Parts: sequence; structure tokens; C-alpha cells
Amino acid sequence: MNDLQPPPADRLGQLRAQLDALDDQIHDLLMQRARVVESVAADGGKKGTKIRPGREAIILRRLLARHQGAMPPQAIVRFWREMFGAALIIEGGQTMAVCDGEGGETRLALAREHFGPLTPVRRHHNPSQTLADIAREGGAQLAVLPPLAEDDEAHGGWWTMLAHAGARRLYVIAKIPFWTQRAEGLPQGEAYVAAAVPPDASGHDRGLIMLVLGAESSRARIVAGLREAGFAPGPLWVRRLPGDPRFYVLAEVEGLVADDDPRLAAIAGLDVPPMVIGGYAVPLGGAA
Repeated sequence: MNDLQPPPADRLGQLRAQLDALDDQIHDLLMQRARVVESVAADGGKKGTKIRPGREAIILRRLLARHQGAMPPQAIVRFWREMFGAALIIEGGQTMAVCDGEGGETRLALAREHFGPLTPVRRHHNPSQTLADIAREGGAQLAVLPPLAEDDEAHGGWWTMLAHAGARRLYVIAKIPFWTQRAEGLPQGEAYVAAAVPPDASGHDRGLIMLVLGAESSRARIVAGLREAGFAPGPLWVRRLPGDPRFYVLAEVEGLVADDDPRLAAIAGLDVPPMVIGGYAVPLGGAA
């Protein structure tokens, strides 16, 4: 038989019957998964902001490591991201505050792709309003913010606000998209996610530390100081605030950093003690 010819009608019917049976099994498992999530919610397994990006990253990496066959790995990410969003709805839901302005539509598209289209959204004109929404009791649980920058161009200097967030401590907890190899039609760019909970570890993470220096210092000297303290530093962002003579430095380092990490006290030349402002699970580079 020519390989290009369709299978006989009886064979096609058998294959469709197999697919229907598999669909039923998948649906049964989805309903079973939802019941387990209900049990977690009933037992009080999560308090406050319920999202755990580190745990989600662990699940996705494990599934992709065992994935085989013709189904695109990115489809696995999409399926499970929808399940994560549905689980959060079962646990009581969440609202995300998205920073508008330049790139706002892209951030909204990335947020909807990552957290699911059923997640309620509140849009704000700038990062200050966006962070204020999650800083207050009864506000949104997540803030979706622009890429990091050294000035206020495109609102990228918002990271200094995390040092002055008020009584409710705010952290960076994720970087999106989690799958960085973007197919045609998907939103481009990146965004950071903040919440009133510290990030949870995934085993492959980046931490973010804010340093305040009383005098200008070279980037090489700052990197050397971080290495001497025991960190493996990555990119740096440096800026000054209006009316403040000090220099603010955001350092990305390998691995999440706890507030009581003894290496923090070993960083020399700082005007005030360093401050951990969160971190994120390293996104997938596109290879399963």
C-alpha cells in the first residue's frame, strides 16, 4: 500500500476509538488531580499568596526530562501551565497587577500566557502603582513588571522600590516567559513577577541582591567584592535616585539567597547592609 494513502475506514475507526478512550482517561486524571488540589486547599497547605514558581519549575523540568515522542516539548509546558492556573483557581484564585506603559501589551500577553487567561488582571500606569497594589492588604497577589534597567526608561528602574516597599516586604519571585525559545505568534520580550512572599527554590535559580554604596565604584570592583564574599555574580544594574547621593546596585547571583545568608555580611564597602530582593527559577532555553 502506498504510504500516502489514508488507512482503511475500519482501521481509522479503531484509531479514533483509541483516541476517545485516551481522552476519557486523561479527563479522569485531570478530575482526580483537581480533587487532590481541593484537598491541599482544604488542609491549608498554602497561606496567603499561593503561587510557587519554584515548585512549578521543578515539575516542568522533570516532565521534560522524561518526555519522548513527536509531541512538541513546548506543548507540555503549555498544558501544565494551564493546569497550574486551574489549580490556583481551585485554591481561591489570584489577581495580577500588570504594569502598563511602554511594552504593556506585551507584558499583559506574557502574563496571560504564563498564568492563564482566566486570571483576573488590574492594569496600572507605572511600576509604583503596580507594586502598591500588591503591597496593600486585599490587593493583587502578583505584580508583572518590565525588564530590569538602570534608569526609568520604560520603567525599568523599578527594582529600587523594593527597598522602600513599606511594612509588607515584596520580592521578585519569577521571570517570564519560562520557555524562552519563542515560536512565531507568541509574545516576545520578558517580564519579572513580584509578590509579597519570597521565591521558592527550584534547584536552578538566580538570586537578586541590592547593594547601596556611599561612593561610586567600578563594576569590576563590585564583582570582585561579591566573589570574595562567596557569591557567583552575573549581571549588575547601577543607578542613583533623585536627591540621594548614594549608588544603588542590583546584583544577580547564582542560586537563591536567604536573608540570613552569612555571605551577605562579608560583602565589603557598603553604605548599608545588603538586601535580598528575591530571585527566580532559570527559564528553559528551548531544549527539552
